[in-house]
Amino acid sequence: MTVRIGINGFGRIGRSIMRIAAGAHGSGITVAAINDIASPDRLAYALKRDSLRGRFAGTVRTAGGRLVVDDRPLWTFQEAQPGRIPWSDADVDVVIEATGRFRSGEIARAHITHGGARKVVISASADDPDAFLVYGVNHDTYEPDRHDVISPASCGVNALSVMAKVLLDRFGLRSVQTSVVLAIQGWQRVHDATSGTSREDPRLGRATAESIIPHDHVAGDLLEVALPRLGEVRYSYYCVPTPIGSLAELGGQTDRPVTAEEVNRAMAEAAAGSMRGLIDYDPDPTVSIDVRDNPASCLFDPSGTQTTADGGVKVRGWFDNEWGFSHRLLDLARLVGEREPVPAGMLVKTAMA
Repeated sequence: MTVRIGINGFGRIGRSIMRIAAGAHGSGITVAAINDIASPDRLAYALKRDSLRGRFAGTVRTAGGRLVVDDRPLWTFQEAQPGRIPWSDADVDVVIEATGRFRSGEIARAHITHGGARKVVISASADDPDAFLVYGVNHDTYEPDRHDVISPASCGVNALSVMAKVLLDRFGLRSVQTSVVLAIQGWQRVHDATSGTSREDPRLGRATAESIIPHDHVAGDLLEVALPRLGEVRYSYYCVPTPIGSLAELGGQTDRPVTAEEVNRAMAEAAAGSMRGLIDYDPDPTVSIDVRDNPASCLFDPSGTQTTADGGVKVRGWFDNEWGFSHRLLDLARLVGEREPVPAGMLVKTAMA
């Protein structure tokens, strides 16, 4: 079965999803429709040329008011509100809510109640979704009859969660502290601004290229939701002026003292086995740009592993906050869009293929 996707908002995440889906033949995912207030001609230009991703590998044009990708016309709507988008006309199964504006589970549900889609995946940490599902960590708690509006938390939470799960399962983990250093986001400003951002913290309106900006993101709270066995998590979050490539660090106490070699071996084994495609392992010294276009939730950096004699541990991983997260959104869309039950173990294998 092919899951038909609708993308609401053709910004950084929306275009990444389109690029991934267009290049993933046989993945079981088809983008059927796009909604954005920009004209189809502007959407075509934005998809064709990208300052960070380069030229689109296929063909892009417009015809009859529609975006045409690789000679396949897509339903193209220009509605400002979720409740007015006729997804049912395009036979959409799952809407990926990628505007960054409609983070409320109640508002996003209009894609279903008014638009005719079956499920919604919000591309952000949302308010009151039916479930927070981090793919590879707790996606097996998905209940088709109860979970219609899904949030995958955030790109940083996905990176932290996969590392935390390996440590928790192998060595036990408590007293967790995390730190995320996030590359430039689409909602940030070139110059200081006092309006036009939905973020309440006034620091997030400051010029993005001029400062390291603290971000009061609820990463720790969402990590606790994905992995409740961790207990309380302390966290910090910063936005920095790099164009691409972000960093996640996680520390805590293991149930017994472990060595850095043991930790790195556990991560390497997970990357080759149970977390294949979700964790990537690079033995070479890495910097943020090295994670560009990496589809994993986390590129583990073994040079950052530290341990102490009393069971203290700290690990580090990189993540492409657009590209890796967009892959996880598509993994979730495939999961919730399937009309027939998927055999145990097949979801991750399909996603990693």
